[in-house]
Parts: sequence; structure tokens; C-alpha cells
Amino acid sequence: MANTLVNFYVLLGVEPEVSASEIKKAYRRLAKSHHPDFGYHDLSDSERNSATEFMMRLNEAYETLADKSKRAAYDSLIGANRHNRIRAAATKVFHESDEGEHRELYVRQIFTPSRSAIVKVISKYKQQLVDLSQDIYDEELLAEFEKYVNEVEVVLRRASTALSSRVVPGSLNAAVQMMRYCIAQAVDALDELQRFCQNFDYDHLHMAQNLFRESIDLSRKALELSKSNRW
Repeated sequence: MANTLVNFYVLLGVEPEVSASEIKKAYRRLAKSHHPDFGYHDLSDSERNSATEFMMRLNEAYETLADKSKRAAYDSLIGANRHNRIRAAATKVFHESDEGEHRELYVRQIFTPSRSAIVKVISKYKQQLVDLSQDIYDEELLAEFEKYVNEVEVVLRRASTALSSRVVPGSLNAAVQMMRYCIAQAVDALDELQRFCQNFDYDHLHMAQNLFRESIDLSRKALELSKSNRW
């Protein structure tokens, strides 16, 4: 599936000069929140299609850049056509809207709703712990907790998909990258919650709490970056 319209470095959120290990880290971070099994059945058809398409592009990017010979050939290709691609991309973006309008739309329609949804669902965790602490083996309480775990999964998937659904304005790259770190931490917390539902080990709940706290901190940094990095 050769898609020369997609810059693989931009897709992974890395610079062309980064090492192979950094490419692997970037891929794993994105793949974690875009895996087909991650809340897949709770998404709409369009969200599923968008998530599947992005994962396919992500895999193609990693397979190309992780292989030395393929990466060298790809670097040569984008270098030979760099000026034409930049001109075409700039024409496309500014035909749709200027940078200011593009940024405003992305913030209003994608960045802010995604960030708010994540903060809102994570903020519910404290009360979930209070409720569950009454009796972690109570079937009704466990059922409610599992509903919350599913809600977290759906929110993270939708936010991750939304952030990748449109070209990110240049002035928001740092903020969106920080939100991806935020989501990655929250996904790790989700893994802990799912493990708790399997073995009822309270340590998983404590670990999830710490990871959620880090995720909230990253979301705050993302918000600060979205306000400070302007053209």
C-alpha cells in the first residue's frame, strides 16, 4: 500500500533525523491508542473506518522507516520531490482556509473536545474508587466499575482518532503531540484497570491512579502549548 501522499515522519510525529529507536517509540505510542481492538466495537462505522485506515498508514510508515534500506530509499524519494510536495500541501491548506482559521477550527472542533472528554472521564476515577472501596467483590459495584472502564476505553479511542483525523496546523504540532503523550499514559492506566477486573489486585487501581494523574498533567501542558504556540 504505497501512499506517497503521506509523509511518514509527520505521521509518526518525528523529525527525519531521529534514530531508529525513536521511530520505534513513536510507533508504539501511536499504535497503542489506535489498535483495532481498542474500543473498536463501541465506535461508529465512520470512526472504525478512520481508525483502521490510520492504523494501516501507521504500519506502512513504521515498516518503511524501521528498515534501513527502505528508509534510505524513502528519504531519497521525498528529498527528490520535497519542493513539489511542500508547494502542493501549502496550496491545499490555504485554498481551504488561512492558517489562523485552520488553527481555530482544529482547536474548536478537535483539540478542545478531545481534551475535555479525556479530562472529564479521568476525573470520575476518584469517585469510582470511593464507590468500589465499599466492597471490591460486590457484583453490582464491579459491574458499575466495568462500565466505567469501558467508558474510558471509548473516550480514549475517539480522542485519539479525532486528533489524527485532520491535518494538524503547524502551530499546534507541539500541543497535539503532548495530547498523544497524555493519551498514551491514560491507555497504560486503562490496562491496569482491565487487569484489576481480571484478578482483583488492588495494586492495579493504585497504579492506574498514578498514571491518570500523569495523564492529566500532560493534558494541562498540552493546553498551555495550544495557547502559547501561535503564528
